[in-house]
Amino acid sequence: MASQGHTLRIDAFSSITRILDAARRVFATGDGAGTLDRIAREAGVGIATLYRHFPNRQTLARAVYERIFTEEIQPILAQISDGDAPRPVLLDVAERLSDIAQRERGLVSSIGNLTEATTELLQRSTEAITPIVQRAQQAGTIRPDIDADDIPHLLAMVAAALGVLDADRTTRRRYLSLLLDALNPAQATPLPTRQPRRPAKRGPTRT
Repeated sequence: MASQGHTLRIDAFSSITRILDAARRVFATGDGAGTLDRIAREAGVGIATLYRHFPNRQTLARAVYERIFTEEIQPILAQISDGDAPRPVLLDVAERLSDIAQRERGLVSSIGNLTEATTELLQRSTEAITPIVQRAQQAGTIRPDIDADDIPHLLAMVAAALGVLDADRTTRRRYLSLLLDALNPAQATPLPTRQPRRPAKRGPTRT
């Protein structure tokens, strides 16, 4: 017999799954003004249950975006470890991200900062990207002053920008390819140095 705690966890997972499914359907209608009440009704849960898991519209939109990222982007990123030439994989990632941004307009309008959300998700793969970038640099296929931390920011910026461009898929891939040529070491000018990170502000010390 399942314990009560185990049953509650299953129920919570089921509710979250239904909410995410419903949210994606509602966002896909392009109705940027779709309310959380409507999403709750579509999911068959009470509005209090929705708020318990997702306190606001942006949190819910980001959760839906993370699910899409896991389904459509993670499998492509997994291919990056297969060789020393990551550029084709990075081009595919950027292209798919721009496809999602263009296809999921209602969702994108609810996320808030799409570039920030995409960067955060891509940064989870930085550990896997680092040795690939290093090997590609040793092979001379990526400029030496790029590091793995640059890749998520670069992909997120170009994908978000081209995702809102009113252009067909072939044209967007053309521009993505052009922008990713910045990774090429041939005739590259040195990048500006990074600004040192400012230490986090601390509140007043209590005595």
